[in-house]
Amino acid sequence: MDSSRNRATVPDSAEATKALTGRAEDLRSAVEAIQGSTHVAVLLLGDSGIGKSTLLDAVVAELQTAVTPVRIHGSPSLANVPYGVLGPFIVGLPVEEATSQLAVLRTFWARLEEERRASQKPLLLVVDDAHDLDESTAGILVELAAAGWVKLLVASAARPGLPEPLLQLWFEGIAERLDLRPLTQQQTYDILEGTLGSQILPSVAEVLWEASEGNPLLLSGLIDDAKTDGTLLQRNGVWLLARPLSSHGDRLTDVVRRQLLRRSPQERHALNLIALAEPVSRDLIEATVGEDAVAALIEHEMIRVTPAPHPQLRLWHSIYGDTLRNLISPARSLQLRQSLLRLMDNEPTSAEGLLRQVSWSIECGAEVEDRQLLRAAVLASRLHEDELARNAAALVKDPELQVAARAVTARTYFNTSDYSSARDILEADFAKGQSVAVLLTGTLMWAAVQAALGHAPADIMDRAAALLEAGEKLARDNPEDAEGILAATRERYATIHAMVFALAGEYPDGAGMEAEAEAGAEPPPTNALEAAFSLALTSERLLVQGKAVQSFAAVSQALESAGSGDGELHFLAEFLVARAAAAVIHGGDWEAAGNLLAGVAAGQGPNLASFGGGVHAAHGIILLYQGKAAEAVNTLSAALESLRVADPQQLFALTAAMAAAAAADAGAKDKAAAFLADYDAAPRTVSRYLRILSQMAVTYGKAHLGNYPGAVDELRALGRPHGDDSTAGLEFESLVFCLALGDRAAAARLLDLQPELEGPRPAAICRYAAAVSTGLAADYLEAGTICEEAGLWGFATLAYDAAAAGYRAAGDTLRERMAMSRRKHCLDRADRIAGQEMDAAADPLGVLTRRERDIVALAVRGLSDRQIAAELQVSIRTVEGHLYRSYAKLNVKGRDQLPGVSPS
Repeated sequence: MDSSRNRATVPDSAEATKALTGRAEDLRSAVEAIQGSTHVAVLLLGDSGIGKSTLLDAVVAELQTAVTPVRIHGSPSLANVPYGVLGPFIVGLPVEEATSQLAVLRTFWARLEEERRASQKPLLLVVDDAHDLDESTAGILVELAAAGWVKLLVASAARPGLPEPLLQLWFEGIAERLDLRPLTQQQTYDILEGTLGSQILPSVAEVLWEASEGNPLLLSGLIDDAKTDGTLLQRNGVWLLARPLSSHGDRLTDVVRRQLLRRSPQERHALNLIALAEPVSRDLIEATVGEDAVAALIEHEMIRVTPAPHPQLRLWHSIYGDTLRNLISPARSLQLRQSLLRLMDNEPTSAEGLLRQVSWSIECGAEVEDRQLLRAAVLASRLHEDELARNAAALVKDPELQVAARAVTARTYFNTSDYSSARDILEADFAKGQSVAVLLTGTLMWAAVQAALGHAPADIMDRAAALLEAGEKLARDNPEDAEGILAATRERYATIHAMVFALAGEYPDGAGMEAEAEAGAEPPPTNALEAAFSLALTSERLLVQGKAVQSFAAVSQALESAGSGDGELHFLAEFLVARAAAAVIHGGDWEAAGNLLAGVAAGQGPNLASFGGGVHAAHGIILLYQGKAAEAVNTLSAALESLRVADPQQLFALTAAMAAAAAADAGAKDKAAAFLADYDAAPRTVSRYLRILSQMAVTYGKAHLGNYPGAVDELRALGRPHGDDSTAGLEFESLVFCLALGDRAAAARLLDLQPELEGPRPAAICRYAAAVSTGLAADYLEAGTICEEAGLWGFATLAYDAAAAGYRAAGDTLRERMAMSRRKHCLDRADRIAGQEMDAAADPLGVLTRRERDIVALAVRGLSDRQIAAELQVSIRTVEGHLYRSYAKLNVKGRDQLPGVSPS
């Protein structure tokens, strides 16, 4: 017998470590248990695809110089055959002794002894898929381990679990049990970073984590398939998702097909029905395939069941559903649908059920009633399932409903920032219809598209007058309903009016916003949407005035007023969140900003694909304001790539401007020039406040790059567009840029504005301005403390530097050292100072990712793994995994050999 076939294949150690990203602690625990004297076995349990086999290989790789690994693999076909999987080891055993435990044990041990004598190392039996072992084989393994002749490394599915003899080792306390959990979102990001080796949008990691539910096997399949079909692609060094994930790829299909081969015909039939109809009544499926098949699938965690009183079944991993449906032919799908519908006595009541049933019907060519098609199309567009929304809308035949169906199709184009296509559809139906419902359909989306295409509010309202004229004509044609028709069209016109001016951040006269508001020229809102837009406009007015706290309160009230929003205006919440983010970022309330953005990032995958770029842009602006210019460049450049795919809030120009400012700050001139080119080519941001802020950032970036005379005057003019004191918030932003350019005169004006400003950021910067005005070292020291507490590391560094210089001039060496110590701390939290970018070719750590560089930098400073985890707010496992990979990339053995580095 060629016993080498049974030896565990020893994987490359670096590859094993790479595959075990996020499992470092489990790896260490398993290795220590095998090497120790307390345990005779290590039991790894987890769901299918969770990484048990990978962890087995990694443990063997770690122990390859100390043990003789011999592999045994459980098999479903041999699960009921005594000693079946030991066949290769006992081929010489006489047939009459094949059922004797003692004979099998002797023969098996003799073969193992040959292995041990050849290697002169202890034996390690590596048992995969132990849940498929027969009880007799499990008993033999336990006998060997209990006698101390071998050690066991065992992997098993959590359900049905280990055979009783192996489980008994754990009960007796001589086996270490490790239950493998799904990957966290951070571990998913780390795997992507290790796999792709480049900058990855956080939303990409979140979408893939959500789709895979933390299952490494599914995650690997999703990544490979997404790269193959172009869904996951790299643009300008950034990995992003160009469209929603597909489940049609070869890797994922192969995973699901192999799972199906292990199931009985009744179980496969049940899985197909559930995939096509989920969520579906448990009673219905049990009536079709039997209770035993359903119970087996639940036990093996292939499906899950909702609680009583009306239990429903759905697949355990939702991504399996899409792949299963792709494996079923349309003819078979139609047959299954007809067999199931005969047993159903009502239509689905949940939105998910409706979408699944309509999608199933479309896929197999079955007829669906028009109103159900339209309902499904609307729901799908709200959930950003654009393909389903378009397919359902295209099948609507009723002319009266086709207008609404076309509006849904236009909305799907809006989702992907294809405003021209959306306009072409909506223009054809605008101000037309033989009923008031049809007449108003799509009108809000029409106005939003016009705004997105850059039309001025006044121009949009001029064109919207056609809606009033159409309403008057419809009222004349239907005198019995004239009053209701006129009221409805006038209310819609008023809502459009409120919306387009709120989007632009302008009052109807285009200037003097505070005077317009005080005059009460606008009539009171007639509905929740109009009220929400009115509050959004008030929020922007307050922000322009520097009232960040009041501005945030107003937009928060708008979010409450809007509620779930109108069916046509699905982007209202994101519009309001963008205004809320502007307020808290201007005021410097980083905790509120983090909570707000986390709420948006918690959305479903398709929603993140559409709105994720705005979240990254907000994070990048926060980093820039905090003084972390180099990190801001990375975040903002990633946001730009996401916004190239979808930019429903028209934030690309703002993001490009801020990226240019950050790159100029970091001394990256080529990048700054590229970002400025992006800004010049982009449509301008719709919001007045953000539009002017973008212009300021561009002016600052150009001035920082040099040869831009008049930058300070230009910034000051942008801060006072009306030439008066009505725009203290805008002027504050302009003066902050001026101060950063070295304009000391800006300090005096900031102090004049201070009473008008709200929020910790203006308060801290004004304290620094006061220190600039006095020039006293003590004032600079106090300003540094205030800026540091506000998280403004850049201004804190400037303040401590000036304080140290003042104390040095005064001969106060003690306070000088104290100021320099605080300055160093702030520099560690911020970025390199401008002009000190490290040459990549000369950088010994250039092979590391940004996260790895940060962790290595803290390790070099002497922080423990636990301290690094606390500093960066990540898990200890994440720190350990990054350090392992860093050692491998740098070809060093441990911390003491790490080169010095500044965090990037």
